[in-house]
Amino acid sequence: MAHFKRSLTAIPVFGLSFALIAGLSPAPAMAASSAELQQQLDSVSQQLNALYSTAEQASNDLITVSNNLDETKTKIKETTAEIAEEEKQLAVYQDELGDLVSDQYKSGGSASIVSVLLNSGSFSNLISNLHYADKAAEHKQGVITTTHELMESLEQNKKELEEQKAEQEKLVVEQQEKSDAAAAAASEAQSYYDQLSDELKAQLAAEEEAARKAAAEEAARRAAEAAEEEEAESEQAGDNASDSDEGSSNDAASDSGSNDDSSDSNDSAPDDSDSDSDSGYDDSPSYDDDSDDDDGGSQGSGGGSSVPSGPTSSASAMVAKAQSIIGSGYSYSGYYWTGSTSSSWFTCSGVVDFALGYGSRSNSPESYMAKVKARGTWTTNRNNLQYGDLVFFSSGGRYCGHVGIYIGGGSMIDSIPGAGVGYRTLDYIGGFLGGGSII
Repeated sequence: MAHFKRSLTAIPVFGLSFALIAGLSPAPAMAASSAELQQQLDSVSQQLNALYSTAEQASNDLITVSNNLDETKTKIKETTAEIAEEEKQLAVYQDELGDLVSDQYKSGGSASIVSVLLNSGSFSNLISNLHYADKAAEHKQGVITTTHELMESLEQNKKELEEQKAEQEKLVVEQQEKSDAAAAAASEAQSYYDQLSDELKAQLAAEEEAARKAAAEEAARRAAEAAEEEEAESEQAGDNASDSDEGSSNDAASDSGSNDDSSDSNDSAPDDSDSDSDSGYDDSPSYDDDSDDDDGGSQGSGGGSSVPSGPTSSASAMVAKAQSIIGSGYSYSGYYWTGSTSSSWFTCSGVVDFALGYGSRSNSPESYMAKVKARGTWTTNRNNLQYGDLVFFSSGGRYCGHVGIYIGGGSMIDSIPGAGVGYRTLDYIGGFLGGGSII
């Protein structure tokens, strides 16, 4: 059984919480840019994850002391049943003692040697009477001694159990207060994070709207310039065409009597017209709309690792159930499953509880480690880990503060602040302790 020590409850919830919350509330800046808001949001996110980690450890401690209290209550029930059985035996001893006292009373009390001799009809009866008197005295003394020792043992056992129960109930109350304080701090930080997130979204929307308006104004300006330039080029082309037609008409009137001259004149006139026409249109600027070149990028798909072969059916069922909640959010205590990953939350031990079919807040990383070690499957060698084994890590200043479900290939399923339930490598968390089979 994992014994919860009072020193483990000394999590600096209040100091850390209020220090962080104080740091989460900077003086409001006027017209903060999206970059500044994003920087604030990132900073708050880191502190929020730290608060969630503290709240998770406080919740794990609460689960541990609650489980210890439940075990003590179970022992008290078992001891009470044993006491009832022993009281029945005590009643038998008391009856035997009563019968012996009654027999002695009827015979006038303890018989002296003289009375024994006088009442013995023969030598053989004398020996028998002496033997009986001796054994009766021994039995009487044994019953008295046994009764006394039994009563002392029962009273001491009951006293120790009740003292243990009272101490554990006190620990549960204290740890509940710490867990509530950590949860409140995390909730306050979450509210501030959400506020910043909303401000960032609003600022981004405002900046996007301003950028859209600026782009629209620039497009309108460029379109107007293009229209003016096109109109000017059209007018220039019209003037060139008019000059060409007038020159051709004059040449035809003056040279109508001479075919050769007319031919020469006609040959030169189109050349001038073509030259002017080309210079008017070939140099006109063209505007390319980039919308036709906006090709959609291909989306790559991440390659999934192959599932190791040979897991037991129970391990497969546990991993399959854990995989069904991939994408759920993070919770610092237990789990909340709605049937949809978009609205469900899990802590690391909550993932294991859910995968094994336990209720929320049934176990902590520490209690799961104790169960694995009790099964004799514990190993600190990663190469010995099997599909579906539980893996444990030091985290949050605790020797055992995190647990995941091993799926082979150096990967596991777990839940962490800021990311929720997902696949991660054993090296992602750090502080690997070991692991082993739970089923």
